[in-house]
Amino acid sequence: MKEQNRQLAAILFTDIVGSTAMMQRDEQTAVSVNKRYVAVMKKFVSLHGGKILNDYGDGNLCSFSSASAAVRAAIDIQLQLQMEPQVPLRIGLHVGEIFFEDGKVMGDSVNVASRVQSLGQANTILFSKEVFDKLRNQSEYKSVSLGKFEFKNVDEPMEIFALALDGLVVPKRGEMTGKLKEMQRRSTKKKLIWIAAAILTIIAFYFIYRNLYNTSEFSGDKTIAVLPFENIGKENNEAYISDGITQDIINSLSRISSLKKVVGWFSVKGFKNTTKPMNVIANELGVAAILTGTLQKLGEKTRIVVELIEVGSQKRLWGDDYEYDNKNLLSIQSKIAEQIVDALKAGITPEEKKGLSKNYTENVEAYKFYLRGRDFWNKRGPVNFDSAETNYKRAIKLDPNYALAYAGIADCYTFNQKGMSQLLAIPIARGYANQALSLDSNLSEGLTSLGFIQHNFDYDWARSKRTLEKAIYLDPNNPIAHLYYGNVLQYTGNMEDGLKEVEKAVGLDPLAFGANWVLGRNYYFAGESDKAIEQFKKALPMAPTQLNQKTVAMSLALAYIENKMYPNAKEELDKIFNPVNDDGIDYYLLIRSYGYALMGNKTKAQELLEKAKEQGKGKLSPYRLSEVYVALGDYKLAFDELDKAYQTRDLHMFYIKVDPGFNSIKNQPRFNDLLTKMGLL
Repeated sequence: MKEQNRQLAAILFTDIVGSTAMMQRDEQTAVSVNKRYVAVMKKFVSLHGGKILNDYGDGNLCSFSSASAAVRAAIDIQLQLQMEPQVPLRIGLHVGEIFFEDGKVMGDSVNVASRVQSLGQANTILFSKEVFDKLRNQSEYKSVSLGKFEFKNVDEPMEIFALALDGLVVPKRGEMTGKLKEMQRRSTKKKLIWIAAAILTIIAFYFIYRNLYNTSEFSGDKTIAVLPFENIGKENNEAYISDGITQDIINSLSRISSLKKVVGWFSVKGFKNTTKPMNVIANELGVAAILTGTLQKLGEKTRIVVELIEVGSQKRLWGDDYEYDNKNLLSIQSKIAEQIVDALKAGITPEEKKGLSKNYTENVEAYKFYLRGRDFWNKRGPVNFDSAETNYKRAIKLDPNYALAYAGIADCYTFNQKGMSQLLAIPIARGYANQALSLDSNLSEGLTSLGFIQHNFDYDWARSKRTLEKAIYLDPNNPIAHLYYGNVLQYTGNMEDGLKEVEKAVGLDPLAFGANWVLGRNYYFAGESDKAIEQFKKALPMAPTQLNQKTVAMSLALAYIENKMYPNAKEELDKIFNPVNDDGIDYYLLIRSYGYALMGNKTKAQELLEKAKEQGKGKLSPYRLSEVYVALGDYKLAFDELDKAYQTRDLHMFYIKVDPGFNSIKNQPRFNDLLTKMGLL
């Protein structure tokens, strides 16, 4: 027997869909199509270093030295063949050993590639998991898992993937046929009826069994992350829709009390188009299950393909694809959320089930404006907040009863990056929050905004606490509500429970900069400066802007000073100042003045203070000024500035009781009088 020359290869199998029928209909057209197909195959197989091993007339078997070369060839071939005269081609790819015998290419991998190709439709590129594993870290190759299939003469079920790029078709699993095992292909009507009856019986038994014994295939904690859906269509200007649908699924799941953890948007958004393995992502986010999805615009319709994976076992818990008209855009996220809850075997109350199916508007265009507004709001900054408000208002113009849009505008003003004073901005925010709640008194977003206003501006701590408790009851996985609630508890004296709530917020949104920084700040307020330093260092890589990085540097400096680590503190203070090109130069001068005063260099502190006053022109934060005066020992000026801070509702006033910057005056009558006016004594 001749020794077989075996080699590892990436195998590409092609087939012209409907070639026989095409020949019968119009022989001349079929010949023209075939000539174009042959020319394109020869050109691009050769161009990517491949070889055509077998020619079957309406298909070819080709080999390549690498999976990426085979995929690049497949993409070029498909895109070329979509030009006139079009060739309806399907392509299957696999990686494995081949050998030659009597001039013919042989091997199990050839059989597998043929089976994979047989599942396809015109303009598809399908491939096995072996190919997927080779492409995993190459982000330009977007793919969708179609699930596992049992092929003829292949022992084990195989997971098949579709390449999901512009110009390519991702087939629906229910419409796929090919060289599969024959169990479902019995020919006689009698057998088909028998099988159908058996299947119905099995399904009925399954539901009875599940309801009676509550069996569960999902074995992990009920914790989940929904990764940003990939937009694989040409409509890149509508990428905000795929992000918006992802956030709506997160928000819907967040309200299910039996789910232990639903990771927030600010933590998952960084995994858009990620090449990281699932187990790495799950470890970073602290979850047992991950949902992935793709969105593709197909003319007047949109297609969403989703898959839920139990990460530890790599078990596919559930997957589906949805194709919907524009009008059905409003309900798609609730359908997906319901399926996820079922797949995770999570309990759901009648109220929660009703909430899942709730649409806050029936106007699709209003919904799109709302999603666009939220997309701008997530980017932060004055310009983006203005754009967010504009889009929210467009949504309201189309639907005056759109509660979520009113809550969105409220947040644009509670976060107040518009250069307005608190006395002007917060009443506007309150008006929009109240309008949202007048339309839906159980809107967690509106309650969260109102709860912030009640403690940050009104100093109505008891009412704020009740409002935020209601928001958390309605939306137990809302990280912002937990964050605000933790602040209320800690800043009124319940240090331990307050920190637990903010730690809960970080657990729900572990990669969100804001939550991580607030936790560090609250450790500092609690006198746990070592923990504060560690937490600020953790938050720094998450900082999305230069302004956020300076905020961390400022906070680190204060924590270092508390630990008497003065060289470290000075290094951080120097990071926050750029005298040539720096917005808010007066604020950073003031913070540096405060830092130097705390370190005992009062001459340097006074010099920086005078520069800050000159630059600020009367617009400096009276709260921050009072801290500097306390550190310099000028208590009269410190109290004068604190009175101004109270009158103007300075943004920082709500944590005055726990701020260590005021420790040296906390026993003075004027300070206690101020705390009494604020309801903190």
